[in-house]
Amino acid sequence: MKKKEKDKLFDNLPTCAAEFIKLVAKKMRYRKKVRADVMAELTAHFEDELKDCKTNEEKEQKAKELVADFGDVKLLGVLLRRAKKRCRPLWRTMVARTFQVIGILILCFIVYVGWFLTGRPVITTDYLAQLNQMVRPAADKSLNAALLYEQAIKRYEKSSDEISELMGTKYNQATSEQKKLIAKWLDDNKEIFDLVIAGAQKPYYWRRYETGRDTKRMMAVLIPNLSEFRSLARLFVWRARLRVAQGRYQDAFSDLKSFYRLGQHIKGDNTFLIEQLVGIAIEALATQTLRDILSRYEIDSITLTALQKDLEQIITGEDFAISFEAEKLSMYDEIQRSFTDGPGGGHIIPRHIAVLLDEVQIVAGLSASIGGGSSSEAKKPKPGWLSKRISDIKDVVDDVIDGTMGIFNWAKKSGHILFFHPNKQQTFKMTQEFYDYWDKLKLKSPAQLNAEDIDFEEQSREIVKGNILLEFLTPALSRVNEISWRARTNVQSLIAVLSLLRYRPDKGAYPDDLNELLTAGYLKGLPMDPYSDKPLVYKKTDDSFTLYSIGENLKDDGGEVFREHGRTHRWGTQEDGDAVFWPVPKPQTRRELETKRPK
Repeated sequence: MKKKEKDKLFDNLPTCAAEFIKLVAKKMRYRKKVRADVMAELTAHFEDELKDCKTNEEKEQKAKELVADFGDVKLLGVLLRRAKKRCRPLWRTMVARTFQVIGILILCFIVYVGWFLTGRPVITTDYLAQLNQMVRPAADKSLNAALLYEQAIKRYEKSSDEISELMGTKYNQATSEQKKLIAKWLDDNKEIFDLVIAGAQKPYYWRRYETGRDTKRMMAVLIPNLSEFRSLARLFVWRARLRVAQGRYQDAFSDLKSFYRLGQHIKGDNTFLIEQLVGIAIEALATQTLRDILSRYEIDSITLTALQKDLEQIITGEDFAISFEAEKLSMYDEIQRSFTDGPGGGHIIPRHIAVLLDEVQIVAGLSASIGGGSSSEAKKPKPGWLSKRISDIKDVVDDVIDGTMGIFNWAKKSGHILFFHPNKQQTFKMTQEFYDYWDKLKLKSPAQLNAEDIDFEEQSREIVKGNILLEFLTPALSRVNEISWRARTNVQSLIAVLSLLRYRPDKGAYPDDLNELLTAGYLKGLPMDPYSDKPLVYKKTDDSFTLYSIGENLKDDGGEVFREHGRTHRWGTQEDGDAVFWPVPKPQTRRELETKRPK
């Protein structure tokens, strides 16, 4: 109601009545239109009561009496407001109630989001100390090979610039001049080999894990020298090949046995997955180098017998199954840093997850650079897969933190994190279930998993489904399982090859089947194929033999490896074809490569 209209409404009323009506309308605290109607009704009431008054004094007196009869103005305003609300249409009541509920929900949502985003973790357990205690055996420090390996790495780093590029050249592709340069460098740096060999003779290897910063966060643990270990491995391969070319077979084999032992040490017990993969890669390189040498040189039976005996002793008691104990502690530590300890079992902290996903990308790149090129490593996903998945989640997390989206779109994309993501207690439970599942199935070969129709990957991912933290920090168990079985089969196949090469000069011909090796005492046990749960396929040929696994496709392809564009694929790089351990493909020389190179 406009001011002029309001003043005109009160023209026939005394001042006290007009002021009273205005005050009542004000105390109603209701919509403007309803207040105007109430003012008109009260004005009409006062006019009816005052119409018989003859003079202004009588009207004034009568108006005061009416005002007094009405009582407390505030109470009257409340009663009138309630009366008007009761009398309004049902649809209007429903609309009003709906907006009230929406308002309350929005307020609660804002409060909840504020509480959610300001959550802080409570660090209660030093998992880094638990890890160092777990990997430390009850042995004297003098029995630890770690110090000797570290000294070897430091010596290598000081003198590696001049030789690192040459070391990247494969032996059969190097020129005579390059081989001479490398041989001289190896002789000049003999102390590096002496340190590694001395370390390989130690019964234990352990290192103390440190973060390198003012935090005990497990994700910040420094794992130095892993790439340097692979550099040391190349040194041993080169020296072994040079020694074999000189006819120094026993010296070459001694180097490769120390080299294999180095891989065993790095792989260790209860170490991080990346360390175990590097150790397995070194072991695989040692066995492959030995097979290459055995295929190119005629070596006497006595030397082969000693080599087989030493290898059997080295692998006695070796656990080829990969351990996730260190990974589990790291996951527990990350959970306590990624969740609050508040009501509801503790909720996830988006800001910490955003930082963590950046670190996962860095670690993934580090793992690829350290473990790359080995036939033992896990099959890589498509380029950009991990980065894209992390980016997708980071976009949502950043939207939660920055609030750059509209409220409804923001709620839609971030609803899982805000309302449905597993809490801290549930995440701990899911982690335990995930690694318990690995412990339950890690001893099952690929053939057993296939026979029991167990989809290792699908079922393990189902355990952590919907948990952003676990989905990106837990490994692909099916690939890890295959890696562990390949490592076991690589060594068993090498020992079988040694026994076959010994058998022929002694008996005059290769055996008709592997069981003859057992009967004659050349082999303690048959080499098993994890993809068939039967012995590796052995076929005697006119002047040699074939020894192979049927491979990931679980089909015997007759000892044919997968070839693409004339290039042979090694085990683990393709699912098609067999994994052939013997005969060993003849490596291409530098001249052959230059001949095939397009002009």
